[in-house]
Amino acid sequence: MNVMLKLMQCYIHIILLVLNLPRQSRAFTSTVPRLHVPSISRRFSNKKDESDSPGNIFDTYLEENALTKAVAVFRQNPQLELTKERFVAVFDSIERRTSEAEEINDDRSSIMRSSSRLEMTSMYRTLKDLDHLKLFGASKDFPPASGSHIVTPKLLEAVSGLSMVALTPKPTNSVLVAGVALALFEGVISLNLGIDFNLLVFITLALSLFDQSMMNGAFFESFIKAFSPGMQTRIVKHEAGHFLTAYLLGLPVEGCVLSAWEAMKDTRFNNGETSAATSFYDPELSEQINNSVLKRSSIDRYSVVVMAGIAAEAINYGRADGGAGDEMALVSFLSQLNGNSQQGSNTAWNNLTIRNQARWGALQAVLLLREYRVCYDALVGALERGCSLGDCIFAIEEAGQKKGLKPMKEPLGYILDEGPYGIWTVDPPRDVARIESSKNIDGKSQSFDKEQTLDTLQNYRQTVEDRIKNINTRLEQIED
Repeated sequence: MNVMLKLMQCYIHIILLVLNLPRQSRAFTSTVPRLHVPSISRRFSNKKDESDSPGNIFDTYLEENALTKAVAVFRQNPQLELTKERFVAVFDSIERRTSEAEEINDDRSSIMRSSSRLEMTSMYRTLKDLDHLKLFGASKDFPPASGSHIVTPKLLEAVSGLSMVALTPKPTNSVLVAGVALALFEGVISLNLGIDFNLLVFITLALSLFDQSMMNGAFFESFIKAFSPGMQTRIVKHEAGHFLTAYLLGLPVEGCVLSAWEAMKDTRFNNGETSAATSFYDPELSEQINNSVLKRSSIDRYSVVVMAGIAAEAINYGRADGGAGDEMALVSFLSQLNGNSQQGSNTAWNNLTIRNQARWGALQAVLLLREYRVCYDALVGALERGCSLGDCIFAIEEAGQKKGLKPMKEPLGYILDEGPYGIWTVDPPRDVARIESSKNIDGKSQSFDKEQTLDTLQNYRQTVEDRIKNINTRLEQIED
């Protein structure tokens, strides 16, 4: 009877440990800053007078986290030399500025508006305009897979070369293994030292509660990683997927944390809910939400970045382990749009359409990560070395330059809503081809009204999206 009681206690102990695993909100929480302020070197002067050079004034403003003033100086002096040291200093300033306490509120999502994020966006755009960020927004104008938004499982597998299973996060047993190991260890201690097993369980649970509430689950996370040596590398590659896709889509990245220890040091993360995350900001999405008018293009960008972590794991390991929280975040985001009649799309976000949007986002992410694979590998290396935000972005740009990568001038292919599963083609559809091939006799492109062209494409897109319910219903009938 005593043996059975002890086994039941062990089982309860394991379950409680499983429930104590810290949640991972990877795509939407804020990022790790470099909270220390570097010492001011000789060329960084605290005194700004008229005799100072533009470079010294720019550097001083960066030290003071005065991004708006730094942007003004940079635009007035576009010839200003941007060495690697100064390049990194720009993003160090961004990290410090976006981590300031007055910018924090209860909304920790990536779409939160604040003056610091607006200043950060202005700096990114300035660097882009002055040709210092060649790959920032490389896929901003169109997704790598254009055309229809309807992505069936068959089409996703055919285009990506990955199975649906590979792109579906599976639960990990690391927590269970660690829980069993801890229970057995405490059992051995109890038998050999004569310490009451119940007391050990109580102490463990008390320490676990303290770790979760006061230490952001850092000790427990370290314990779990001790039983899964490859877990940290997987987290790095997952977060690199979020980071790079956001960057390629033209969304300013604030930074990235890869452990609960890092998150605990940042006031934007020490909420007991985050152990790994990438922070990005979509100014257009933020503005649209504030105005209660949401465009489909903003929804699409959001979906791609959210699904990019899963896509990165599937590409690197053949199967995604993490990302369940990302999927839930996307489901929550899309579900909330059903009450907004001005969401920019007539799509009713239900189980079928949300699953289709997740497949669409995953496909776009896979194509982007493969197209800019050298940049992804360079970013992973930088993150593994613990590099700062500036070093990570420098690694992306340097790798792309060495490989000769450029921003995308046209989609990699097109999804056609034809046949039972859809068709993938690298040849543009007739409507798109007609627009792209329209030339004057002198070889110059005709001018098109942007809004009219967008309306035409949106009408075409809506036409094919109206068939999504019927196609998904037909697919489910075939699967049944």
